[in-house]
Amino acid sequence: MVSSPPSPTVTGTMSSSSGAPPVLKSVPPIRILPSQLARIYSFAHPAAVLLGFTIRFPHLVHDPVSEMLNAIPFLAASQVVFAIICLPPAVGSLEATGNSGTSSSTAGSTSNIILRPGRPARRKGGSGGSGAGAGLGGGLLGGLGGKVIPSVLALILTALLATPVLAILLVLFGAPFTTHHAQTALCAAHMALLTTLPLVYVHGVDGTVWSEVWGASRPADAVWGAALGTCVGAWLGAVPIPLDWDRPWQAFPITILAGAYMGFAAGTLLGRSKWVYGKRLRFTEEADLADKKTE
Repeated sequence: MVSSPPSPTVTGTMSSSSGAPPVLKSVPPIRILPSQLARIYSFAHPAAVLLGFTIRFPHLVHDPVSEMLNAIPFLAASQVVFAIICLPPAVGSLEATGNSGTSSSTAGSTSNIILRPGRPARRKGGSGGSGAGAGLGGGLLGGLGGKVIPSVLALILTALLATPVLAILLVLFGAPFTTHHAQTALCAAHMALLTTLPLVYVHGVDGTVWSEVWGASRPADAVWGAALGTCVGAWLGAVPIPLDWDRPWQAFPITILAGAYMGFAAGTLLGRSKWVYGKRLRFTEEADLADKKTE
């Protein structure tokens, strides 16, 4: 008996399926909002954060735990204000809010908070009434809810998830494991506010974006530049700790925190510059080819 040859259709299908998997399109870099206030504040914010840290640096050297603890509310508030003024929320609710006055259905839809594309979160109290008054109130509440509530959610996720993760990473990178627990936790909290809060605000919990964040392959912008600059600055800030200079500011985690703040300011400004904006870190030739395919 002679076996029949394989079907060309099946072979073609198998050969095509064995090829390279399709390249997922990356989320584009985040732009600062076009308003005049956003553009001015986006430059003033990193400078103000770094200036405030510099002014309080002697107090940090004298009592690191107390100073880091007292500075957390101010840093959190400044990051929330920066996100609200300068950054678009994860859902792009600014565009939806702009049309809320035209119809009550649009006003009702803008009151939803979306952390993952296509999955709106329910919120008590509706703005879906009819009439001009309802449209005006819905537009105002939708605009506030579309920015304030995502920033509060980003702050909560930063405190509950990012701070413990960064504390573990600090220990893995050499922070004391059996001592200095308060210093490690507070340093991680400062770094989480500098890095994670803006990222969660603009990207939500999009798995594609966060895989790029952990792989250090996000296209450069002010938000990603601030996060990367904070981590690199903290890593470089650990260099003076083991040196035998016998200076009080060499104590853990003072120099790490100083490097994180300087890296935050530098990364925020460099990430939005025309020479860096939209570019990625290149590690392999395959990454270059994949990036070209997405373009």
